[in-house]
Amino acid sequence: MTLINAYRQDDVVTKLTKWGSDSLSQKEILHFLLETMMPKRVAAKVVANYFENYSHIAQLRNFTPAMWRGLIDDDRYWPVLAILQAFAQAYQKRPKVSLGEVCSSREVGKYMSERYGFEKQEHLVGLYLDTKNQVIAEKVIFIGTLNSATVHPREIFREALAHSAAHVLIVHNHPSGKVTPSKNDLHLTKRLVDCGELLGIDLLDHIIVGDSDYLSLREEGIIKS
Repeated sequence: MTLINAYRQDDVVTKLTKWGSDSLSQKEILHFLLETMMPKRVAAKVVANYFENYSHIAQLRNFTPAMWRGLIDDDRYWPVLAILQAFAQAYQKRPKVSLGEVCSSREVGKYMSERYGFEKQEHLVGLYLDTKNQVIAEKVIFIGTLNSATVHPREIFREALAHSAAHVLIVHNHPSGKVTPSKNDLHLTKRLVDCGELLGIDLLDHIIVGDSDYLSLREEGIIKS
């Protein structure tokens, strides 16, 4: 390891220990990890190629052999990238919202953005809460293009009734990364509010997540208290 390489790694470690992981950019994190497992010049090339096309390390979880070749054409280093992919996939699977936990829209938005923000398909997830707003269940309701024809409130409230939930909070991702609600999003939200009122099960929020952000329809005033 060269002195320059050692300095760069020490610098990253210092930032990490002093200010936490939020102080590091995605490029710094990936560069640091790769430099521990391959030559500096190779790591720099991989990082540069990666961030020309992708914005977050988590997107490694969807990589294919053809995508590896797009980053580096030397197959000696593919096992290193495969290791990083395994970590990204394991991170994806770790629970984000604990059962029994009281969660704010901000917490749910942040967690779900990490979990679903980079998915290439839309995912609609229901969080079911008790009278104290503690999470009692989480379920993926639908995967695909969300519109009023494919997503029906009965699928969402069936789970609420099965878990004797008092409240429902739904989350879905936009593969574009943008969190601006569509007409379909607003129409679905209104239907869920109306159905919830009939059943006595409140829709606490509808949160849209992107690759680095979220939007709460309650915080925007679209869902009224």
